[in-house]
Amino acid sequence: MAVCLTGGLLFAQNNNFKQGELLFLQNKPEEALAYLEAAAAAPDAPLQAYLYLGMAYQQLNRPDEAAAVYTKILPNAGDSAALVAYSLGNVYYGKGDFASAETCYTRAIDEDASFAPAYLNRANARLQTGEVDLAVADYTYYLVLDSDSPQRSRIEAALAIIQKAEDEAAAEKQRKAEEEAAVLAQTQERERQAKESIPAILATLQSMKDIAAAMKAEDGADSALDDSSASGPADTGAEESP
Repeated sequence: MAVCLTGGLLFAQNNNFKQGELLFLQNKPEEALAYLEAAAAAPDAPLQAYLYLGMAYQQLNRPDEAAAVYTKILPNAGDSAALVAYSLGNVYYGKGDFASAETCYTRAIDEDASFAPAYLNRANARLQTGEVDLAVADYTYYLVLDSDSPQRSRIEAALAIIQKAEDEAAAEKQRKAEEEAAVLAQTQERERQAKESIPAILATLQSMKDIAAAMKAEDGADSALDDSSASGPADTGAEESP
């Protein structure tokens, strides 16, 4: 009896997985979902059941549930760890969490250094977070790994745009540096000229002081002469006697 029950459970589990897989591969994720959930709930569910389930959740715009599935199986994914980490990264990317997506893509690359799609998507994530140089490195290496990529022309065009922007930024930085250097040189020249002119200015001021002192002394002498003339013998008005 126990053997029959076990066999029946295994048959049901296997049937759920096969039916869910068939519907999923027919691009019917909504119809496949119940079968895949049942298959994944079984104690010895195949890893592929979880992968299909996660992808079905993604297609049905249920990213949190997809992330939960991938996170659950990642530690024990074995040879499929790169694919699971990559799929989890895609969930985070779709949610706009580019930093977490980059972390997952890096995990996928750590698991399989030749996994080309992880480089491409990590480049996209890095571009979103402003890590332009690292993104360029990933795009470039992706094209090495997948030289026949149908996205080659688009990636090369993007790399050309990035290079042009970097060249323009470098030129603008150089122009500003040259302007700042010119302003600094002009300021230093004015300061030098000002320092050199200080002795002449001081000499001019001293000359003006000397002239003012001389004029003051001359005015004082003139005043003394005027005072002396004014203090001569007084006219008494007395007539001489005959």
